[in-house]
Amino acid sequence: MAKNSENYEYSGRSAPQAAEAEVNLLGGVMQDSNVLSDVISLLNPDDFYQERHKIIWEVLQKLSQMNTPIDEVTLQNALEKEGKLEAVGGVEYLLKLIESVASGANARYHAEIIQKKAVLRRLINVSNEAIREAEDPTAEPDEIISKVEGSVMSLAEKQVKNSLRPAGDVVQEVLKAVENRRDGLSGCPTGFTDLDRLTNGLQPSDLIILAGRPGMGKSAFALTLASNSSINYGKKVAFFSLEMGAEQLMQRIICSMAGLELSKFRAGHLNRDEFAKLPGTASRIVQANSLYVDDNLDLGIMELLSKCRSLKRKVGLDLVIVDYLQLMKTGKEENRAVAVGAISRGLKVLAKDLKIPVIALAQLSRKTEDRADAVRGGKTRPQLSDLRESGSIEQDADMVWFIERPFYRSHDEADKNKAQLLVAKHRNGATADIDLTWIPQYTKFENYIPEEEAGNGGGSDFGSLDDIGV
Repeated sequence: MAKNSENYEYSGRSAPQAAEAEVNLLGGVMQDSNVLSDVISLLNPDDFYQERHKIIWEVLQKLSQMNTPIDEVTLQNALEKEGKLEAVGGVEYLLKLIESVASGANARYHAEIIQKKAVLRRLINVSNEAIREAEDPTAEPDEIISKVEGSVMSLAEKQVKNSLRPAGDVVQEVLKAVENRRDGLSGCPTGFTDLDRLTNGLQPSDLIILAGRPGMGKSAFALTLASNSSINYGKKVAFFSLEMGAEQLMQRIICSMAGLELSKFRAGHLNRDEFAKLPGTASRIVQANSLYVDDNLDLGIMELLSKCRSLKRKVGLDLVIVDYLQLMKTGKEENRAVAVGAISRGLKVLAKDLKIPVIALAQLSRKTEDRADAVRGGKTRPQLSDLRESGSIEQDADMVWFIERPFYRSHDEADKNKAQLLVAKHRNGATADIDLTWIPQYTKFENYIPEEEAGNGGGSDFGSLDDIGV
């Protein structure tokens, strides 16, 4: 029961096609060869449903590559040389194509219709293949899902987008953005003053990797940033955690905002004054209604894309945070670096597709601890090469941040509240080392506070908006 991949029926209906658009496009190109340059990059021969139209388009592409003037005569000669003239219906069909349309004015519109129908046919092929494999008694669900994810992702990336625009249009957009921005940030605010100054806010379409060794505070910093952006600035933030449950995340956020010790909160050992802080804290989170958490431990890149697209469509979305990259579900690739690279690329696609910044947490390898050479006052400084499966991650990232806490290695009380965010890669700006203050009892990071204030839990007053974080 084998069928041509482009000529089959499903559910009793013909496959998606745009026969009239195919005829009009080919006829328009033959009437006015100048329009071919506007549409030739949009379509491959396989995007056409009818076999003879595939042949004609393939020959038109060859003529274009050889800078041969295109009309019914040159096309006829080229088809004859390849022995394909009769296969397309002869000279009579070529004349019919020319007569079918008044001009090539709508060629691009017709090309986009053809391309969309081709994508739908390929989606059906992917679905049919998944059904056939799922019916196999020995089938492994994870392998089938991974294969489908990869196929759909490939289709998404190959969809034609009109990315060529006149410079004048872009200039107008830039000037309009500057006018709207005034003295504010152009991107999503983080609540960390020096970081916002360096980046002008997290920029749309950027993939940001936040890396560190276990115990450095990656999740705490990400939660601080998430709550700052959402609750302080009203940005819509989605936090995907593959390590902690939603309840654990919220415990951290509440304690950080209210200035409560996490251990006492979990044990229920809060005094009357501490309990009194909870209703107000909860009310602020509820009223902001801008932070969304997901604790699915089996999250894959396609599910992430689907959830984020749905959230943006329904309520809007300004920032996505994934904790963390190496825990995301992958396929059965033998090469772990290839699997992680696919996730990294998927996150970059998400950022560009939704035009939002995406922060992905990542683990550093042990090289950063084992490295013999130490720099900057005896501290071992993380490097981009320390990223696990670093090749694709480093390549896809627009920014790479490292979290460093000296106390983690020195165990010196003088370092207890010290922290740094090392901006090691910044595709569109400068790199820098940003001093922060770590408040361990609240598992939160803050803007740098002098040591004498940090020792007293400086800046943890519940009444200050600037001090809300995790």
